[in-house]
Amino acid sequence: MLPARLLCLFFTIGLLLLPRHAVAGTLTAEDLMDMPLERLVKVEVLVTGASKYAEKVNEAPSIVEIITAEDIRTYGWKTLGDAINGLHGIYTSNDRNFTTVGVRGFVFTSYSDSRILVMVDGQRMNENTYDAAYVGEEFMVDMGIIDHIEYIPGPGSSIYGANAMMGVINVVTKKGSDIAGTELELGGGTLGTGRARGTFGKKLENGANVLLSVSRYSSHGDSTVYFPEFDDPSTNNGIAQDLDSENAERLFGKAEYGDFTYTAGYVNRYREVPTALYGTLFNEQGNDGTDRHAYGEVKYNTQLNDKTQLDAKASYHWYRSKLNYPYDLLGTYILSSEYIGDWAGAEATMMTTAFNRQTIVLGAEFQFDIEQKLYDYDKFGVYQDTHRSGFRSGLYAQDAIRLTDALVLNVGLRLDQHHMLDKLQINPRLGLIWNPRASTTMKLLYGSAFRAPNAYERDYDAFFSWTANPNNKEERIRNLEAQVEWRSENGLKLTGGAVYNEFLGMLNKNYDATSPFYHMYVNSGHLRSLGFEIGAEKKWDDGREFKLSFNHTEYLKHIGTAWGAVDDPKNVAKLRYAQPLFGDRAKLGLEDIYVGKRTTLYYNTEDGYNIVNANVTSSNLVEGIDTSFGVYNLFDSEKNSIGGAFVTEDVIPLYGRTVMLTFRKTF
Repeated sequence: MLPARLLCLFFTIGLLLLPRHAVAGTLTAEDLMDMPLERLVKVEVLVTGASKYAEKVNEAPSIVEIITAEDIRTYGWKTLGDAINGLHGIYTSNDRNFTTVGVRGFVFTSYSDSRILVMVDGQRMNENTYDAAYVGEEFMVDMGIIDHIEYIPGPGSSIYGANAMMGVINVVTKKGSDIAGTELELGGGTLGTGRARGTFGKKLENGANVLLSVSRYSSHGDSTVYFPEFDDPSTNNGIAQDLDSENAERLFGKAEYGDFTYTAGYVNRYREVPTALYGTLFNEQGNDGTDRHAYGEVKYNTQLNDKTQLDAKASYHWYRSKLNYPYDLLGTYILSSEYIGDWAGAEATMMTTAFNRQTIVLGAEFQFDIEQKLYDYDKFGVYQDTHRSGFRSGLYAQDAIRLTDALVLNVGLRLDQHHMLDKLQINPRLGLIWNPRASTTMKLLYGSAFRAPNAYERDYDAFFSWTANPNNKEERIRNLEAQVEWRSENGLKLTGGAVYNEFLGMLNKNYDATSPFYHMYVNSGHLRSLGFEIGAEKKWDDGREFKLSFNHTEYLKHIGTAWGAVDDPKNVAKLRYAQPLFGDRAKLGLEDIYVGKRTTLYYNTEDGYNIVNANVTSSNLVEGIDTSFGVYNLFDSEKNSIGGAFVTEDVIPLYGRTVMLTFRKTF
């Protein structure tokens, strides 16, 4: 049963949805972006993340969801994790260090997101030591300069190679002309939180489109966090005191000129960790970490002729992570772990419609892992100092064949070589896409994907408990899903589908009874799941918006430790509603997120939670200034994240009600 509070909110929004007079207006380009997809039956709404070229959403070989800049502002999302947490079937988990992402009932708690691929303008952001995709304050891009976010669930290795097992998230940034001046944003709220951003954007007289943005975030966090596992007078009765602060700085720039686009970004994030990771001293200063990531990229895009397009790019990434752990051995001392990554890549993609009723994509991708270093040390010595480097390369092809005007067969295949693996990886994708009517789309999809062991899983060797495993192999997933979408003439969209996943060779820590060591990591997990998902959404011409989704997942088979048994909500429901106020001078955005019961690492059952967020935005209530006032966890509901393998806590309490007020002015 859904909580009574959620049912009350459903009922309240139902009253707001009663018919009212629609306000007529002129349709602009911005309106087209903000309009729900089902309203655009005869308008070409394009996405690029599904196939690496612009294609209609209802012909993409995947289910695609789009989050717009207006959505981000309406609902007051401050991080990428906040935004994607409102998507169909996604739920996020936080161990007060990193935010991890669950997809369709699957997550690996307290571990970096190496099974999803996160991109910025089509450029891979997963770093090369954990192969992790970060979606919290350590993400590269400030939310204020995001144009839209594309989410493509399901295996994506046929186009993107490693890590695109559970889905692809492509963040598309704004152009300078979208800002058209200087934009300043200041915000503050509870927990000693502050945000500031300055962005300059302009299209110059010579045609160059330039954007430059700098931002900073800081928060004191909770002054006290109670963990019952440490409830003893010797450990401050389980209270971590003033150990929850976080701050981040970002710099991002993009310039487009002619056929070239130049992009560079940098993020530096610091985080205190109150959970006493890896058996460290509880309630002790010095349990913290820093993550820094910088990259530069140059793209070249040109039309070879009226039917063929060529895209080429080259990039370089620099990543540094340092974690500090306080221990007590002849006095308090700090053990430090550093993860160092450097890599360079290049890619070329050609898309052509030269052949009758076909759209063909051919591509080649290359990445050189220059450095993958794990380094542990303290005042007593060095315990881990491993170096690894190597090449990753891939060749891919996709053909969208229009069998009839209403029926498209999409066939894709990618061949990958990865320096962590002995054998080549071959991953297909098949999609049969049928649009029997302008109002109806049906998709039958099959795909597979892989993930190679990352440097940590392959090389980490801790003298006190873990031994490295140089012989582990790739993880794999096979996916089959059927989806249907129906759109009415008045803008209502209904969706439904069934999803089958089979996970093979999932990497786990494995305990050897003949020795005191864990072997990190072995391919012991095998999981099958079957789920269904339904959704409904509607937008009105006056700006009202309603969106509802529900996902249910059942595990059919589970072999191996922890897989399918930890942080496994069978039910996830999302509800969003937006309502214009005061003659369109303000807008109310309500968001309700329900996540069902989950199993902890110690096989206890943690109750589900229901979180309601409310945000009010206004335009020119004070001349020239836009405001946003958000209340998160409006009813101060208890919400716990599932503890993971690296913490003592079975569950980790998260934040109660928080408030944020933001002002934005454009010159």
